[in-house]
Amino acid sequence: MSVKLEDMFQISEYDWYVLQMWAEMAYTKDKNEISGLLTAVPDKDGIYTLGDVEILKQENSGSNTELDGDAVAEYKVKYAMKHKNPNMKFVWWHSHHTMDAFWSGTDLKEIDAWENDSFSLALVINLREEYKFRISVWNAGNIPIEQHFDTTLNILREDKRIKPTKKDKELYEELCSDKHQVTTWNRGGYINYNYGGHNQMNLGENIINREKSLIIEKRFENAVEKLEEAIDAFMDSSLTLKALKEKVTSMNKICTDNKLPFSIDNEIFKGNKQMVLNTLMSTLPMECFNYENVETEMKLTGGFGYHGGWGWQ
Repeated sequence: MSVKLEDMFQISEYDWYVLQMWAEMAYTKDKNEISGLLTAVPDKDGIYTLGDVEILKQENSGSNTELDGDAVAEYKVKYAMKHKNPNMKFVWWHSHHTMDAFWSGTDLKEIDAWENDSFSLALVINLREEYKFRISVWNAGNIPIEQHFDTTLNILREDKRIKPTKKDKELYEELCSDKHQVTTWNRGGYINYNYGGHNQMNLGENIINREKSLIIEKRFENAVEKLEEAIDAFMDSSLTLKALKEKVTSMNKICTDNKLPFSIDNEIFKGNKQMVLNTLMSTLPMECFNYENVETEMKLTGGFGYHGGWGWQ
């Protein structure tokens, strides 16, 4: 029987919520992304079921996640022996916590690293249960070809959300290392602390100063989100380069008018359309900003999460 592409891939609701559980734990504890592997095993009708959700040894930050190569090899051997199905595929999955589900420049490089003699699969999720599921075709009938399709992952709804057990929490602590310290604002400045440590914010902190500091943080988060939306529109040709530059100019005016300690780097958007596209393919939205100083950059980007909804039009 012939199966349409949008009907080819499915995942149980239980396994879907296991993915969500790991994403929530990584963000709640460390404000980080997290990644792992899945298997995709086809049945006799060519329907692939995703399962065997696992996190592996990895290093994570708020905008990147990197799996240990030896752990990946061990996972592949383990499940190749379990399923003994030559048509089985492995799925690289990762989370974007509060960000949109999209393929960043770093993600696209990781997808390329999974090139093989047929096709590969990748999944990105966020905490709003949004996702993008990609099939990358590398070879068709011994003809080298590279095509990427974002398609439907059908979730077989029946289970309740998964809450992490004590064992899950211990496994997270064992496998996931944090590349940065979470940063909080205090009395017009900052205090850095690790979730595993014991530093606490001064209980006598001036509430007014803290609110001012949080406004700056929230405006930065929303600026990155709005810039990301504009870049996505430019990359899918729904926004011209001229319109993109106008948005950047408008956003920088807001930064100047409000005396914010950050602005968008205009140099990134100089040149013709192809030059700007090439730059943006390997640059995260957060990396498109200039900061008042190195300290401000560290404080704003450490523990970063998108929340949206503050003051940008």
